Amino acid sequence: MVLLLKSVLSDQAESFVFNISKDQTIALAGLYQSLALVQNIAWEGNTDHSCMVPTIESILKLDVNEFIDVYGSTNNLQLGIQTLKTALQNKSEKHAVERTRYAINLMYLASKLAVNPNAVSSLGTQIERISNQYNSVAESFDDITQDLGGLYREYISPLGPKIIIEGDPVYLKTDQNASKIRALLLAGIRAIILWKQANGKRWTLLLGRKSLLDNILALEQRI
Repeated sequence: MVLLLKSVLSDQAESFVFNISKDQTIALAGLYQSLALVQNIAWEGNTDHSCMVPTIESILKLDVNEFIDVYGSTNNLQLGIQTLKTALQNKSEKHAVERTRYAINLMYLASKLAVNPNAVSSLGTQIERISNQYNSVAESFDDITQDLGGLYREYISPLGPKIIIEGDPVYLKTDQNASKIRALLLAGIRAIILWKQANGKRWTLLLGRKSLLDNILALEQRI
């Protein structure tokens, strides 16, 4: 009887631990996409990836019906989906370790933001102001990323240790690239908030690899 009870409890725990929802997967793909785009700028000076505009737009979409609506479509998350898949499959990849460090640091900053309601309210007000100020992210990309980068520096950076971005100094030292990187880090914070809204927990990331990969494969079929 004791062994049977243990088996039932183990099966229930396994079902809970390994089940990661589609919405959690979308949010994590959004986080990994933000960080992959940061690295594209830092190491290659590339600011023209097709996923760049949808990622910045995700910050401004505060009222949506579905999680995927934050990014517009699955196609707009293809970089994040691939980057997350590569990480889960333990494939050797350049800069993977630094990207993991960025993710951990952003999760810490997001947790600090969550317990500061005044900062959350003020940040939300400023994001809404920026959203109303411009007609299109694509048309005003440099101005919007500069404004959003300023919000990251004002509201997120003071919450904890500064995230040190690795890369080529040639690309890191320009003001426009620095603003874009900060804006993308803010997009990473947005993705983490989505993940927490979907009941994402850090420890499930350690135990839910199969569930995540299954969700990623399903998302890939829609690209």
